[in-house]
Amino acid sequence: MGEFNISIDYLDVYSKTKDQMRYIAGSSVRVQILVCLGEGSKTMTELRSETGQSSSTLSHNLSNLEKKKITTKNEEKYSLTSFGKIISINLVEDIKTNAAISKFKRLWINHDLSSIPPELLRRIGDLHNSTLIEAESGEIFKPQDTYEKILTESEYIKGISPIFRFNYIDMYQKVIERGTKVELILTQDIVNQTMEGISSEEMEYLKSFISQEMVKFWVIPEVKIAFTVTDKYLSLGLFLEQGDYDNNKDLISDDYDAVTWGNQLFEYHKNQAKPFTL
Repeated sequence: MGEFNISIDYLDVYSKTKDQMRYIAGSSVRVQILVCLGEGSKTMTELRSETGQSSSTLSHNLSNLEKKKITTKNEEKYSLTSFGKIISINLVEDIKTNAAISKFKRLWINHDLSSIPPELLRRIGDLHNSTLIEAESGEIFKPQDTYEKILTESEYIKGISPIFRFNYIDMYQKVIERGTKVELILTQDIVNQTMEGISSEEMEYLKSFISQEMVKFWVIPEVKIAFTVTDKYLSLGLFLEQGDYDNNKDLISDDYDAVTWGNQLFEYHKNQAKPFTL
């Protein structure tokens, strides 16, 4: 089979589709209708209650959407056509993406995003239902305290750490002794610092935990992100563009989509790392 080399001019695509894009997103009423019907069929009463719009406003827009084969009516209920479902699903994704971009603007600006692959950047909207924990005057340890709380409530822990903190050794030992399984991807620098800072007794503990497969390590040359994902939470920190890790900001979420996103980010980096053994 021959190879296809297709170069897409997205500016040209935009010029051909901008009218439809403008039609869908250019009316808050249409957006409300599409989002509501994306959840299932609705009566006029239900749509009026959920959108806060009048029956006349809804009827006018539903009529136009039906003409464009986006919605349909069966007896008293309105629903999306197959075409409308495609539009609604992608509209919701756009809303989530814009929410994550604007809500956490302080985290994205001036930070290094090079360690988040394009496929996960495209799904940054999965993080919209998160909280940005920031160190404030008098609460400089707030992100760290939140992180420790997350670890103590987890059944498994997966993480990437290109930064070193002495209290991590003790903290992870406690959660492992409690039965929590841990998988960590470390840079070679952090492996060296950890091995230097570990006592002979702690080393014996570590060997025991590794033999029981309670702990697994991978080594990666370099990574510009620090995050932990557990069965319940995602904790995400970024490096500044200048190269230093930003200790003052930590994105926290217990949302299913965010945790799934974090697990996929871990797998992405694990595939590029090498297993570490003592």
